[in-house]
Amino acid sequence: HRVEVVCLKVFVTQRIHPKGIEILESVAQVTLNDSGFPLSRQQFLKEISEADALIVVSNYEIVDREALDAAPRLKVIARHGVVYDNVDIAEATNRGICVTCCPVHSPTVADMTFALICTAARRIHLADQAVRNGRWATNPGAIRDQLTGVDVTGSTLGIIGFGRIGVELAKRARAFDMRIICNDPVHNDVFGRDLGVEWVTLPELLRESDFVSVNCSLTRETYHLIGTKELGMMKRSAIIINTSRGQIIDEDALCRALQEGVIGGAALDVYSDEPPSIYSPLLELDNVVLAPHLGSATVELREKMARVVAEDVVRALGGWRPIYLVNLDVMKIRALPEAVD
Repeated sequence: HRVEVVCLKVFVTQRIHPKGIEILESVAQVTLNDSGFPLSRQQFLKEISEADALIVVSNYEIVDREALDAAPRLKVIARHGVVYDNVDIAEATNRGICVTCCPVHSPTVADMTFALICTAARRIHLADQAVRNGRWATNPGAIRDQLTGVDVTGSTLGIIGFGRIGVELAKRARAFDMRIICNDPVHNDVFGRDLGVEWVTLPELLRESDFVSVNCSLTRETYHLIGTKELGMMKRSAIIINTSRGQIIDEDALCRALQEGVIGGAALDVYSDEPPSIYSPLLELDNVVLAPHLGSATVELREKMARVVAEDVVRALGGWRPIYLVNLDVMKIRALPEAVD
């Protein structure tokens, strides 16, 4: 009798660190979108049609009912990141598909957030331009006057969302002798008490902060959490930083506030649309620092993320419980014993 050997197939939506590919290739055939650009919807549905595992690298690809219908062999959907709002968790669970995430990025994103705080406060983005375009050489005194910034040390930092990244950000702020105030529906009293965090309402946070950092998840409740009204509550000198999700801030309202001097500035690593339109007013403003979604972009973290994601995919394909399983209810449908590594 002939025995048919089924080859497991993994599709990866964008490039990940080679270490992750190496781990995946030890158990499966791996197909990778290596173009550097997101796939069209039609290409995406075609590529996942025979996949046993899908690694979603960004939030461009929407894994909804249509996508799940197009991929009947799927056993696991792994998000190469911590946010999985582009995956229909309930529908995946109903079909017995494991969904995993990769919550190992918090210190690195907190580093990026604090770097944006310092860059915006000291206007480093404009100072860099002044050196490169020769303005400093031609009029050094005027440049120093024009680019005078504000102190970070001793100022007040308001953190919206005190999860893993919020905690890490507070650790860095404490080293700068900042007053740390926080708004979150759930009070993390263990870390909050150790870090000297004060719990306040959102209006209080907006009124009292010199720097406002958005670190909450995107949900129905937090969509456009910060709009015209909220920006109007902030100090005219205040700077808002967003390394979470672009849609949490009403971008049109933010542009108006920056143009009209309602607030002092902004530093953004995320946008309502990514990448933002080349016609976006944000690109014309000097009082905003713009980064291309680099929160997790370090060599060390990218390797760690690829390894963690790949190892969880291997566990799921082997019938074991992934470490970072999101939809625990899937275990009511599939037996997923804990793997012994």
